[in-house]
Parts: sequence; C-alpha cells; structure tokens
Amino acid sequence: MPPLSPPDFQLLFEQSPGPYLVAIPDADFTLVAVSDAYLRATLTTREGILGRPFFEVFPDNPADPNATGVRNLRASLERAMATRAPDTMAVQKYDIRRPEAEGGGFEERYWSPINTPVLSPESEVLFLLHRVEDVTDFVRLSRRREEESERTAALQNRNLEIEAELLHRGQELQAANQQLREAVRERDDSLALTAQARAHAERQREWLHSLFMQAPTAIAIFRGPRCLIELANPSMCCLWGRRPEQVLGRPLFEALPETAGQGFEALLDGVLATGVPYVGTELPARLARLEGGGIEEAYFNFVYEPMRDAQGQVDAVIAVASDVTELVWARRRRDALAAEKVRVAEERLRLATEAMELGIWDMDPTTGALEWDERLRALFGLSVGAPVDYPTFLSRVHPEDRLQVEHRVGESLAPGSPGTFAMEFRTRPLENQEERWVSAQGRVHRDASGRPIRFLGTALDITERKCAARELARNAAILEAIIQSIPDALYVGDATGIRLANTPALEMLGFESLAELNQHVATLGDRLQNRSAEDGHRLTMEEEPFMRAIHGQPTTQEVIVRHLLTGKDMVVRCAAAPVRMGEDIVGAVAVNTDVSDRKRAETELRQAAEFRERFIGIVSHDLRNPLNAILLSVNAMMRSDREVQHHVKAVRRIANSAERMGRMIGDLLDFTRGRLGGGIPINPRPANLLAICRQVVEELEVGNPQRQLRLSMAGNFQGEWDPDRLAQLLGNLGKNALDYSPEGLPVDFVLRDGGETVCVEVRNGGAPIPPDLLPLIFEPFRRATDGGHPTSGLGLGLFIVQQIARSHEGLVEVRSTEAEGTTFTVLLPRYAAKGVRGFV
Repeated sequence: MPPLSPPDFQLLFEQSPGPYLVAIPDADFTLVAVSDAYLRATLTTREGILGRPFFEVFPDNPADPNATGVRNLRASLERAMATRAPDTMAVQKYDIRRPEAEGGGFEERYWSPINTPVLSPESEVLFLLHRVEDVTDFVRLSRRREEESERTAALQNRNLEIEAELLHRGQELQAANQQLREAVRERDDSLALTAQARAHAERQREWLHSLFMQAPTAIAIFRGPRCLIELANPSMCCLWGRRPEQVLGRPLFEALPETAGQGFEALLDGVLATGVPYVGTELPARLARLEGGGIEEAYFNFVYEPMRDAQGQVDAVIAVASDVTELVWARRRRDALAAEKVRVAEERLRLATEAMELGIWDMDPTTGALEWDERLRALFGLSVGAPVDYPTFLSRVHPEDRLQVEHRVGESLAPGSPGTFAMEFRTRPLENQEERWVSAQGRVHRDASGRPIRFLGTALDITERKCAARELARNAAILEAIIQSIPDALYVGDATGIRLANTPALEMLGFESLAELNQHVATLGDRLQNRSAEDGHRLTMEEEPFMRAIHGQPTTQEVIVRHLLTGKDMVVRCAAAPVRMGEDIVGAVAVNTDVSDRKRAETELRQAAEFRERFIGIVSHDLRNPLNAILLSVNAMMRSDREVQHHVKAVRRIANSAERMGRMIGDLLDFTRGRLGGGIPINPRPANLLAICRQVVEELEVGNPQRQLRLSMAGNFQGEWDPDRLAQLLGNLGKNALDYSPEGLPVDFVLRDGGETVCVEVRNGGAPIPPDLLPLIFEPFRRATDGGHPTSGLGLGLFIVQQIARSHEGLVEVRSTEAEGTTFTVLLPRYAAKGVRGFV
C-alpha cells in the first residue's frame, strides 16, 4: 500500500461541524481562521472577516443601549490570555449583523461561548480559539415556557369550574344516547317516527360535535377494540402535544406510543367490555409533548364514558380529561411543606427573627400572661428571668403613648374586629438611656365561637429609622431652602411634568405657580416656543435639553425663551442632566441662567474687536506706501554721486528706522490676515529647507556680526513649501533667539529629516521663559519677558511663526528650562495636502 499522506488540517478545521473562530492575541484580536459552521451561524463570509479586528466584524447592536456583548467577550479573551487557560462565559446576548441582501440590521441571538488559548512549547499564547453554541432557540423556548406556565395557572381555576359542568354534560350525552337507542327500537312502529328520530339524531350529532370541538376541556372518542381516534377536539390535541392530522383515524396507542404500558389499555378494555364508566382522578401519565420528543410527566382528571350502538352494545368510549399537573405539584409542595412545618418551624422562626432583629411575644388574652423572647426583653429593659404579664408590658410603654397602645390592644381583642394590631410607640426610657421607638405587629387567634384564645406578634426596634426620617425631613427642608435661594432657575421633573421649581424658575418663564408649570414637557415646549440661540430654529421635542437629559444625555445649550406674560425673548443657558436611581433614569434636573446681557456684551466686544483689527489692517496698509517712498528716497540719496559724506550716517539711520517700521507694518498685516482672513496666505512650490535656513543664518550674521550662529543638519530637506514664508518664520525665530540670549552664547539651528516630516529647532541659552508666560507665548502682543527688548517689534513675531506653520499644516512648540535654555521646534509635513494654496 502507498504511504498515507498527512491530513490537511486546515481543511479539517474549516469543515469541522463545530463553530470555531481563531484570533491572534494582538490589541484588536485580528481574525485569522474560521470554520464553515461559524460562518453559517453568524451569516458571514470568510473573505469578509479574515484579517479584520474581531469587534469591527462583530460590533454591539447600536439599536440596543443595553448591549454588553463586546465588553464581556473582550474581557473573556483577555482573561484567557492572562491565565493561559480556557475561559467559559455565561450565556450572552450578542446580536449579529444580517447581510444587506437579507435586509440588513441586526438579528437577536444568544450564545454560549468558550475561549481557549493555544500555547507554544514555551507557554506563549499563539492564538485564541473562540468556540460558540447558538442557544437562541433554547432561550426563546424558555421564555415561551414561562409564558405558558402563567397561562396555565390562569386557566387552572377555569378548568376546575367547568369540570362539574362537563360531567353534567356527559350525563346529558348519556341521556341523549339513551334517547337515540329508544328511537332506534321504535323505528319499526312508524316510518314517520323513524325519519323524525333520524333527523333528531342528526341534530343531536351535530350539536354534540359542535359541543366537543368548542368545549374548553379536552374531549375525544375512541371506537372499537383498537381504540381508533374518531374525534379529538383542539383541547385534547393540545393536551397530547399533537396536531389533529397526526392522531385522527389512528389507533390511540399507535398515535401516542409513549402511553402504551401505562395502564390505560386495561382501563379502556374494561369500559368497552363492561359498559361501566371509569372516573380517574389525578392519574399520572408520561407524554412525549416536549420539544424534540422528550417525555413529560403529567397528571389528569378524566372520565371514560361508554357509547353504545343501536343494539345497545358498547362500541366506543368518550374521554373527557383535564390537566391537573400544576394542581398536583402545588398540593404536593403544600403537603411537603406541611409535613416539614413542625420540624422546621422553630428554626425558621429563629433565623427570621435573628435576621430581621425581631422580638416575639405570645399572649394569653384570658389570663393576660405573656411570653417574651430574649430580644423583646432586652428591648423593653427586662432581665431574662423576670416574670412578664400585660400590666408589666404597659408599664414599660412611654407614658405619653400608653393609653393609645392600651386602646389599640382592646380594639384588636374586641368581638367582631379583624384581630390585627399594628402600631409604632415609644418605650419608657431606662436609666442613662434615651427613649426607643418600637414597631409592633400582631394578630389575634380565635376559637370556633369567636373568643380570642391567643395573641401573637413581633416587635422591631425602629429608633434609627425614626431618627433617619427626622433627619430626612430636616434635609428636605434644607434642600428646599437651598433650591429657593439659588438665583438661577431650577427645574426637576420628568417627561410628564415639572415636579419641583424655585421662584426664579417661575419668574423666568412667566408662570404664577408650580401647579401651572407642572405639565407635560411637550405642552410646555409648544407654549414657550423655544428656539436655538445658535441659528434660531424652533427646537423639536428631541432637541430640548430637558428631554435629552431624560434620555440619558447631559446637555448644556443656549436657548432663546419667550416670557409668557411680556412676550420678551431672552437667551438662556440651560444645563440639564439625568436623575438616576441605580441604572434607571427617573427624571431630569435643569438649571437655566439668563445670559441675555452677557450675549449682548459679547456681541459688542466681538464687534469692537473686529473693528479694531480691521482698523489695524487699514492703517498698516495705508502706512506701507509712504514708508516705501521714504525707503526709495533714502536709498537713492545713498547711491547718489552728490551725496554729502557727513549725511551718510543720518541717512543710514533713517533707512534702518524705515526698514524697522516696514517690518512692524508687515507684522500687523500678517496679524490681521491671521485673525480676519482665515490664515496667512502661502504659495507652496518645490524648495529646499536647508538652503532657506542657510540664507536666513547668513542674513542674521550680517546684522549681528558680534554673535555666533551655528547650523547643523542630517538628511534630505527637499519638499514643497512657500520659501519666502519659511524664511520669515526662521528669521523671526532667529531674531527672537538673538534678542533674548546673552551675546557670549551661540544660537543653534538644527535640521532633522523625519521622513514624511522635517523638523527645525532654534536654540538659545540664557534665562528661561517664565512658566506663567510659557502657555501664552504664541498669543499676539506677547513677549518672552515683561521688559521686552530694545530691538524687538510689536510682539507679533511668534504669533506669525505659529500662523505660518499652521498654513503649512505644521505646528510649532516651545520648551524652556534653566539647564537647557529655550528651544523652539517647528514640525512641517514635507508636502502640503492637495489643494492647499493661498489661505489655509
């Protein structure tokens, strides 16, 4: 024989009958293998899930706010990884996504999962094997069984009521059979009488058939020695757990094979042979009416009534049955409890009283004798051996409550009274102790003549509860005072109405009382016509902050509200939050603050700021032209052959001042563009950042010959930027470093290649930027120190640096310490995003 080839384990895994899924133990639990059974169970395809994160393929149902499948499954997978042992989960509700071809959405499913780690020889987790069983049908069946059990309990009383009626009707049926037999015997007397009898019999038959089929109890007819099922009404078919077409026309013990050998054959044979009815009470029977054919034990009350033919021979049996399984089980449980009652009564009473801290009394009304347990004696301050009677009990009651207690006891013992006693009263304070509160519950037991023979009851120390109630009332009063003292409007309620509101709340909306305000939120919305302060549109019910809070979403929103009495609009900042009790949302609370004045002030400030910034832009633009003329004139004078030598110094000073003013105006223009124009304009094109940086360093060296500037780099610095703007950025950073560092220390420019990004660092030594100024360093008109620098400008240089970096989709950061000095870091993408031109 040729050697056997090794098995294809992948094929075996994928075609195994169990639903399996394999994930790798990374952060996303990426899926790498799946069996065909799992794909069928989850309505997915191998191509659609392999290589994807576990919870991207199988997310929670977004329509189910209580879904916890993802959280629970992730926790189980992490436990399996941590413990390196299988982790079996409880049954999980985890809905699956239906394919779009089947209508999309999610389908409710229940699963029994187990997660098993696959370990390497070194005990490292290589894979996570996820196996599930679809138990959706079992869960749904359990629900149906619970519903059926409730319906069965509701029908039991009805079944008991109609049993007597059915027996009576069975007797009527027997009488009808007798009439039919008499009609048959008299058929030879007259053809007319025979026809009449036949018509009467047909009507009786139809009536009987209708009665059988509509009867609320189970009825069937078995004919002949084989007990052919001639008729079975719906109630009987339901009792058997069969459909009519499964049983009609078939022998009884062939249609219900599980009933064979349970004694019913002998009972039916006896009725057929003797014609004597059989009445069975609570007879057990095993029927295959569970799902899957499982045998269920049940109990029935039934009657086998013989039916006779025209010759008076018994040829059929009428069966009338009712299911009393629940009654039998209930009685058995009751009997079992009764049988155990004497044995466990004292133990149960002891455990109950200890758990509830109850004291127990037993009083003989005829003699006044009392029996108290230890807890009750301690509650009333009596020693264990001290005698107790009714006067002793009254002496231990607080004097202010004694008459009322005595009156209530007398009412309970009075003839014709219900015999119940329930009262809260105080005990007489003991020496060096405070008074205690007692809650007493009792019941009078009477003999056949109504005379009280026993008075049993319990007593519970409720002192702490009474104190807590007083404290609660005090806190409620304090809370009401606090709420009323809040200057803002406060509302508490639910969707059906406002239950609590302070005076500012009523005044804000124009209501005269809480009763007028306490109406459905939808009605309030229609009356107030709330609008959005952002765009003025009318708020829908779902957009109302109060309704959002009721749905579990805390919301802060500015709303335009109209005063009901004055018709005046106001802007209100509404902060609403849900009120929870455990996991349930029972309402919402909202605080409304009138911000109309603040909104008006903000609008005025914004308009003033816009005017100021536009004014700066206009002034900066208009000043540029005369300054350009000054610069041109000065430069022409300096180049003129007629230049007077002693004017050179003054002309150069004019040129330097004009250039400085030009830089300041340029900064103002860039500031205005950054604040009003959507950003500083750039024109990206191919450029080399190293060349730009070298040019900037050279220009700074010319203006600062006494200072040392160093440039270092590593990598490729070709990209697409606006070279003029980057030169402006680097020049501002370099000038800033020179201005705020000692003359003896160098300024470093460091370039780094970061792949898709490039990095420029400008470093200087000296005193660090104060920590309180560091977060504000890029704001306009800010300086690194309060004193500024003699050659510094308007304080816009770093703001413009930040705006240029943002226009290139980059960022700029700063760090400054005593040990390292100050470093500005600029990160720039090598290529700007598509379409970035002009303003960014």
